[in-house]
Amino acid sequence: MGPIFESVDQYFKKLARAIALILGGVAIAILGVIIVTIGMIKWLSQIIPIWFSWIVVGIVLLLLGIVLVALNK
Repeated sequence: MGPIFESVDQYFKKLARAIALILGGVAIAILGVIIVTIGMIKWLSQIIPIWFSWIVVGIVLLLLGIVLVALNK
């Protein structure tokens, strides 16, 4: 079409690439947190009862979430 169409096309390609990278990074981070959480629960369940392991890990994740929210304000 013309130079305007090419620049708009490049902009949307860069935008789509950035969105894909952000979503991929978030997915990898969530997967990492899940794997670490399961590992913590399995490790703690060898020391304390499984139900208490879930509570401890839940409290740790809650505190981590509170800290992350507080740092964003």
